[in-house]
Amino acid sequence: MALARYSAKIDSDNRVRVIHIFVGDSESAVDAAQQKHADGCKAYGPAVKEEKTIDIDVEVDDLPEGDEESLLEFLEIDPGDEPETADDDDDDEEDDE
Repeated sequence: MALARYSAKIDSDNRVRVIHIFVGDSESAVDAAQQKHADGCKAYGPAVKEEKTIDIDVEVDDLPEGDEESLLEFLEIDPGDEPETADDDDDDEEDDE
């Protein structure tokens, strides 16, 4: 069973600003990848040690290859989608008036 672990670091103001994704062909492989990153990262490591992360495991059919197209497919991202900006929200409100 392939696995993706989404691990969100909770900042001191209780906000999430960084989400790591660890992938592997088993839970133990994902655990090892997460721990290896935590051991070397000055920001993420203490958060893991202090249990200041939210970890969500998701079973996946296939792991991504090492190219952008495969990663976009894995993340279910359409490269043509433009992110919504704060200005876009304002425009919606004006249209409703």
